[in-house]
Amino acid sequence: MTNRNKQIVEIQLGRKLRSEVKVTTTCHFNLPVVIKVPPNLDDGTPFPTTYWLSCPMYTKKIGSLESKGLIKELDSQIQSDKNLYKQWIGRQQSYEAERNDEIDEDTKIPPYGGVGGARESIKCLHSHFADQLATGKNMVGNIVEELVGGYNCVEPCIDEDKMEKNTAWKVEW
Repeated sequence: MTNRNKQIVEIQLGRKLRSEVKVTTTCHFNLPVVIKVPPNLDDGTPFPTTYWLSCPMYTKKIGSLESKGLIKELDSQIQSDKNLYKQWIGRQQSYEAERNDEIDEDTKIPPYGGVGGARESIKCLHSHFADQLATGKNMVGNIVEELVGGYNCVEPCIDEDKMEKNTAWKVEW
């Protein structure tokens, strides 16, 4: 990861990164949207979420959907619709297998679970959406993508001249 991208992601997240990551998706301002995190952080901590959403616009929009009960609604749909369940569990399993393929042999505590570490239900719409943007394989993330739409920021979230949050940035619905 370039120093520029690392600084931007840390500003977007509001904290230092705990391992080396890779930007997998960028927005129309060429700013990071999704980063790929290794299965174990630099200190060995297992990290089940391979694709992490860094975009403040999408983070806010998806947080709003979660607060309105979308996780519970989608969980209910998945449990009642065999086709949706088959798609969801298939991605959970393939996500875990893809992440496990990247685990070092000497890892003492590997991460487990599918998207966001979940096994039984949707844990976090942000992680499903990040997986969808990075891979195009996540049916829950696809539903979320249809609800939140595309990139619509008029101003970038980061002022790259000052390397800080852009005070002119705001979320547009």
